[in-house]
Amino acid sequence: MNTYQRETIEHQPVTTTVNGTVTGAGVKYAVEPAGTRPTTWADPVTVDGKPGVMIQGYPPGVYTVYVQVTANPETPVENAGQFQVV
Repeated sequence: MNTYQRETIEHQPVTTTVNGTVTGAGVKYAVEPAGTRPTTWADPVTVDGKPGVMIQGYPPGVYTVYVQVTANPETPVENAGQFQVV
């Protein structure tokens, strides 16, 4: 698990694969405290062509990154991993 200092401002790339192909299209992310479910989705932040989330302004704790892929007729939601802020 990646650990970040609470003062950190850093892009965390999240690789999303649909049917074996890496994509950033139709993808949204949610970052939630561990043990809670996503309620709000955001477009990815892209840095150097890599979509992901910004680690910024989170109080100390463990967080889960969720990814939502919009595909017709399905919209799967997957757990993309966790990080910790200290």
